[in-house]
Amino acid sequence: MCGRDNNLRDDAEQPMKPYRDQKYLRWVKTLPSVISQRPSDDAHHLIGHGNGGMGTKVTDIWTFPLTRDEHTELHNMGWKAWEEIYGEQYKFVCETIHLAKLEGVL
Repeated sequence: MCGRDNNLRDDAEQPMKPYRDQKYLRWVKTLPSVISQRPSDDAHHLIGHGNGGMGTKVTDIWTFPLTRDEHTELHNMGWKAWEEIYGEQYKFVCETIHLAKLEGVL
């Protein structure tokens, strides 16, 4: 089983819980917004593309910094319309993870 713990359930009825890391989220909020470069207020969790859903969030690592207004705009517009204007969320997630690796956060 590829080194997996035998105590872990292997059936589809038991989905894996997303990884939560408040320290990482606090760090993301210290970064400038990926859109305006202004101080960020929020760590936006990736939505759409089969990730997340109503009342759920993806892992905390899949986040990027936005101001509160930009974050509200994203949710009000919907992720597809937002990405047409600003670019793919995955790009911003990858850039944030890359910076975290460079700074030794991850």
